[in-house]
Amino acid sequence: MTRLVFYGPLVAVCIFFFGCSQKIYPERNQFLPDGAPTPTVDLSAYRSVQLRAGQDSSVAVALCISGGGARAANFGTGIMLGLEEIKHDPRNSPADALDEVDYLSTVSGGGFAGGAYITALYEHNYYQRPEPFSFSEYVDRQIRDDLARSYTWPLVLANFNPVLFFTPIDDGDALQKAIDNYVMGYARRRRDDKGHSINLGDIFVAAEANKRPLLPYHIANSSTVNGIRIFPFTPDILEKYGIDGYSHRMRRRYLGDAFNPYALPHAVGIKASGSFPVFISNTTLRSRYDANRPYLHLMDGALSDNLGVYTAINILKQDSASRKTLWVIDAENDNNYFTFSKREGAVWGVKIAVSLPGSGLFANRGILTQEFRDMTEPFGIDLVYFGFSVLLWDNFDQPPEKIHRKEAYSYLINRLRTNPYNLSDEDKQMLYEVLSKIATKYTIKEEEQELLFLAGRLIVHLQKDAILDSLQKD
Repeated sequence: MTRLVFYGPLVAVCIFFFGCSQKIYPERNQFLPDGAPTPTVDLSAYRSVQLRAGQDSSVAVALCISGGGARAANFGTGIMLGLEEIKHDPRNSPADALDEVDYLSTVSGGGFAGGAYITALYEHNYYQRPEPFSFSEYVDRQIRDDLARSYTWPLVLANFNPVLFFTPIDDGDALQKAIDNYVMGYARRRRDDKGHSINLGDIFVAAEANKRPLLPYHIANSSTVNGIRIFPFTPDILEKYGIDGYSHRMRRRYLGDAFNPYALPHAVGIKASGSFPVFISNTTLRSRYDANRPYLHLMDGALSDNLGVYTAINILKQDSASRKTLWVIDAENDNNYFTFSKREGAVWGVKIAVSLPGSGLFANRGILTQEFRDMTEPFGIDLVYFGFSVLLWDNFDQPPEKIHRKEAYSYLINRLRTNPYNLSDEDKQMLYEVLSKIATKYTIKEEEQELLFLAGRLIVHLQKDAILDSLQKD
């Protein structure tokens, strides 16, 4: 095996001689010249989200949901279930903490949770249901099943579809169609009355429009392939990049001057945000900015910010509310990556190659978890953190020496269902280990989903005082 190490210099020589052109063609018409700031969401382009009925306009709340595939989608849903259980001002209002969320900034799998919540709110208005909105009822009605589906199968099946061999449509487009059908509810509404895909105009309301917002503003964050810049899917960002075409439901839609950024389906952004490099084909938009290079390629938002905090903080800084709070849902699973190795020899090149697609994710997350408090405090933004590691705070017990996954699932689910707020410190240690070992994938087992739902509600309970403090009036 050590002999493989010598292939490294050979590959480097081949790249040098065959990958480097001897001619240079300078260009100075880049959309983002070297050192230029990345375009960010401009809230002045939209009507204030605080105009929604029943909102406390004195507090602005941004909820971030990290990447992490189905683990993040279901953990984020569990946290939102917990937030709905907190009545933050029961004397004056029946509103719960979830009602006060004004902005969602999501990444990758977290976009599935944010999209499912937005869809539930949208459909409550769409069907004109008379009863008060209940997120937990929508979880039982549709979200549990929508998030339990395998979103890996559309990717796999697309690679065996001979029709796609002769078109620009790819496996990523198949994934986007599945997201639109189920997470965003298109298939369900289509059966009822031929409802359209939920688009950005159903979420964002232009500043000049004569109507008020009905939903929180949900921003799905992706990354540009060239330059690895954050790309938030909002109408103003699409306009800044000169976007005039996209793919949706397995069809290219190049509209030119007829393109309306508010008509872009929300599923496009959620899929782009979750296009994990190498494993899922990137999302391609068309732009009129440069006729010689008319395409913008986008991939997983985790590569530029796996927590979604940059977009959320930028938005909170622009909101006029007197009190601002950032809630961060972090479905981390890199808790036990050893810094040191048992072996002396060089790491096998194949192992390094396999780890490269996620290297930016872990590098960025390591920086962000140390710095995002410094990014919020100077602007008076309160921070509340919802991650698996909350289970370890002030917990000095040790987990069992060996955990049998199937037995641990059964035991912890039973404990969380029957007596959720009295887990022992040892049980919390075990729960932490089990949660963080749920793999990052676009499929999930029933017991994993239930455990993530229940654990999310528990972690909200552990953070209840911090939540209430962040919502209190000045």
